[in-house]
Amino acid sequence: MNHKLVSYLCISVFIIVGCGTERQLSKIIHDQNTGLYSIRLENQVMEIIPAMGGRISSLKLDGDDFLTDSTINNFNWGSTFWFSPQSEWKWPPSSEIDNKPYSVRVENRELIMVSPQDPKTGLVLTKAISANNKTGSYILKYTITNKSAKTQKVAPWEVTRIHTNGLAFFPFGDGDRRGGLIPFTTEIDGISWFQYYADQLPIKGDRQLYSDGAEGWLAAVNGNAILIKKFADIPFEKNAPNEGEIEWYASPVVPNKSYVEIEHQGAYEELQPGSSSIWQVEWILRKLPSGIKPETGNQELLNYARKIVK
Repeated sequence: MNHKLVSYLCISVFIIVGCGTERQLSKIIHDQNTGLYSIRLENQVMEIIPAMGGRISSLKLDGDDFLTDSTINNFNWGSTFWFSPQSEWKWPPSSEIDNKPYSVRVENRELIMVSPQDPKTGLVLTKAISANNKTGSYILKYTITNKSAKTQKVAPWEVTRIHTNGLAFFPFGDGDRRGGLIPFTTEIDGISWFQYYADQLPIKGDRQLYSDGAEGWLAAVNGNAILIKKFADIPFEKNAPNEGEIEWYASPVVPNKSYVEIEHQGAYEELQPGSSSIWQVEWILRKLPSGIKPETGNQELLNYARKIVK
């Protein structure tokens, strides 16, 4: 075959495949006035603020925000990222990672944000966010880069604040569940269910749950919307010290100021100087079918979530 023809065919295939892949991704819109970046998927939209730690500020379905905003709590709101374990930094989290401005650029319909270097650890975080029209889901790719001169261990940690009065559930793995929310959870056939009831939560003390996960997903329902997060399941021994692959947190009960955190973590692994680790999470937001009730132990609800993550 003519070499020029071969070259032409190869280039044509590359262009067709490349363009097809790009068409699957949603456009990213930048509001110059607010600094917000938005990514729309039909009736849902995700908004991100690079100037606030690359934070996901809202996730809306038909105009209703699944996440809490700064009017609920002016520090803990939206969805952010921390390094695990927390014992390495106590409180508050690193400002460079949690809330300081990230550099930002858009490449091939992917929003890429890079944090300043954390002064304590020397770690730098890159967040890359896109939306896939074909799957109707958001893809969040986190890259931790060790720019220090020493080897260190770290796990990725996604922390998402949602409204109260909902239902959260996940398949649990090995080891014991622990934390102050244990008395308020129900375990049925390998699934942990947490239904939020403000009058049942402890006024003081621990309001958290720590657990190993299984199957690589968690879900939360609020109103008629369900958010499912899909990720690579990790073995029990890869959990960070005193942490869990899955964690819940219920804030103090204050009228119109309370929230719930749905959290999960990746593998606790060693990072050599100059090396990076990549962790990917898929967010799937759907309107819950009208025939499925958001109730503890509902097999139809569980089957629905499992079908979506397949």
